[in-house]
Amino acid sequence: MTLHDPDQIAERRLPDFSEAEIATIDAARAILRRHARSTAALQSWSMLTDYLALNAVHERVEVFRVLLLDRKNKLIRDRVMTRGSIDHVPVYVSEVLRSALVLDASAIILCHNHPSGDPHPSQTDIDLIRKIVAACKVMEIVVHDHVIVGFGR
Repeated sequence: MTLHDPDQIAERRLPDFSEAEIATIDAARAILRRHARSTAALQSWSMLTDYLALNAVHERVEVFRVLLLDRKNKLIRDRVMTRGSIDHVPVYVSEVLRSALVLDASAIILCHNHPSGDPHPSQTDIDLIRKIVAACKVMEIVVHDHVIVGFGR
């Protein structure tokens, strides 16, 4: 990693740090992500937002992810379904359902980011989520929430 690497969030957020300090911070962030995935029981809004702050907020393109949960809301898997562009991400309802069924998830939380920072849903977002919720209802999979993450919001 170099300080000039545009894909590194540390460059945008920590411009006064040395490359060694940034590498240390990135390593700590990776450890926190791994720990959060292994112990995550997403039982409150603050736990969910903390988890997503570690895992979703720093993407530079839209990324649609599905948090697959067991009956106790313990995270089975955080699956990145697809990556898109700066203002669009293609999502297939069948792929979301397939992921939940294969892993025997009883609930899911849908999440995608808006790199613009604006967390308000577009009409396309709303229509897609309605389709996913309807399909999951048929399969008796609970959709707890759909979270749109904007940088710092």
